[in-house]
Amino acid sequence: MNEKKCPVAKKCGGCQLQNMTYADQLQYKQKKVKALLSRFAKPEKIVGMKNPYYYRNKVQAAFATNSRNRIISGVYQSSSHKIVCVNSCLTEDEKADKIIVDIREMLPKFGLSAYDEKREIGFLRHVLVKRGFSTGEIMVVLVTATNIFKSKNAFITAL
Repeated sequence: MNEKKCPVAKKCGGCQLQNMTYADQLQYKQKKVKALLSRFAKPEKIVGMKNPYYYRNKVQAAFATNSRNRIISGVYQSSSHKIVCVNSCLTEDEKADKIIVDIREMLPKFGLSAYDEKREIGFLRHVLVKRGFSTGEIMVVLVTATNIFKSKNAFITAL
């Protein structure tokens, strides 16, 4: 298997085992399960995936504005509220990641802003995307700081 490396793995905190090969990840998890459950039962061997990438069907991203006044979206850095900007994640559904990036790029075009936690102003706080792999259905949830959504219908149509 061709191992891929995440460029933001050290900052992100979303996939703490990304620094290991997939085989090592499975071995690590097997040891952990054995240590936690072996006194109750004999754990079976963990079965790995053929392709251990892009499998998460639920993707959530926080939104903010960076120091250059650009809207960013991604995940909170481990143990913080600092957002690590992510365009594509090796564990998240690729289509969901694309939808989040599209929303990020659409916000300024529709005069919408990301929420600023410190100043308590702005519009978009989070986006949640869930994808049904077998049905092909996609749900997009926008978590906003206000119920006033300028150009809502046009935004939804563009999305």
